[in-house]
Amino acid sequence: MRLLDQVVIVTGGGSGIGRAYAERLVLEGAKVVVADRDGPAVEEFARVVNESTEDERAMAVTADVTDESEVQNLVSCARERFGRIDGLVNNVGLYPHTAFEDVSPDEWDRIMRVNIRSTFLCSQAAVPAMREAGRGKIVNIATNLIWIGLPGMVPYVTAKAAILGFTRSLAKEIGPHGITVNAIAPGAVIGEPDALEGQSADTLHRIVGFQAIRRPQSQRDLLGTLVFLLSEDSDFMTGQVLTVDGGLTVH
Repeated sequence: MRLLDQVVIVTGGGSGIGRAYAERLVLEGAKVVVADRDGPAVEEFARVVNESTEDERAMAVTADVTDESEVQNLVSCARERFGRIDGLVNNVGLYPHTAFEDVSPDEWDRIMRVNIRSTFLCSQAAVPAMREAGRGKIVNIATNLIWIGLPGMVPYVTAKAAILGFTRSLAKEIGPHGITVNAIAPGAVIGEPDALEGQSADTLHRIVGFQAIRRPQSQRDLLGTLVFLLSEDSDFMTGQVLTVDGGLTVH
């Protein structure tokens, strides 16, 4: 187990990739605090995990991670239950497909809140606990689209590009405290709700055709990279973005 007894917060962990992340971290020995606006989903996750382990290794917190007070409560709950915070996975995201000229200012702001404001708030709240411990791991989830762009997703790609700048700048600032900050840039995960909204089977085939590895990307393709970035194997690596997309954006 590469993350034995490490305490890791995963945002957006009630379903989809976030839940897959949380499940893998438990298998790696971590104590996982799963946060999501969907309270029943995270409560069910924690119940299943804790019924299958000798000690309570999962905790559910219902939280809107775009809200400062709810983020502070999330971090406080994690510290009260497990005593510390070793890792943070800023996974929550929103990725609607809207033509640029149809994007309203309210929709633009909502996408920025969910994708970048949440990353800022959760990181800022978790850093003091990591600094006290003299170590910590922050993993931000970006997208491979920051390298190539995509029509119909300008707000989303813009927000995720901000994740890149955030990751590099924060890594420089808090590295002296023993805290690493890295990011994963996934490709399109087939089967992830809304990730390929409105796309035809032909479009999916074209995506795979652009990849060096000619098969659809799945959730499991991201899990090893996440574990690596949270483990001691990546202790001397920070400010980096690891693109996991089957070689689609190789250039």
